[in-house]
Amino acid sequence: MSHPAVGRWLLIVAGMVVIGTVVMAVISIGSPHSQQLARQDERRVRDLDVLEDEIREWAKDRSTLPTDLASLAGRPGVRLSVADPVTNLPYAYEVLSPRTFRLCATFETDTAEIRSGRWDRPAWRHPRGKYCFDRVLEREDGAPEK
Repeated sequence: MSHPAVGRWLLIVAGMVVIGTVVMAVISIGSPHSQQLARQDERRVRDLDVLEDEIREWAKDRSTLPTDLASLAGRPGVRLSVADPVTNLPYAYEVLSPRTFRLCATFETDTAEIRSGRWDRPAWRHPRGKYCFDRVLEREDGAPEK
């Protein structure tokens, strides 16, 4: 083979290696769009996690659950995200009993489909679509309600 032919083959092989690497990276970490959806869902979970903490704090201070998220967020000095960061629709909150409540959001991803290492919060695993998390306050002695 002549030198130009060898160079051409090296260029073709190098191009195939680059394309293969890009394809494997997309398969491994997901497309940019799927990564964006996962980040949006992670934000939703962070919001719900903070809301849960604030609801628990409210209940501890007042011995009752807040009636709605607006009351919770309306306290002086408190800044809470009570709406979805993408749709701006409010997160759903419902008091189920004096010691239990539900927080809901609509998710774009299913945590069961997210590659290992990215999702490590079992209490916040969710499917795609609207999903609710039921939470129970602890009793006075620190044990969870049954």
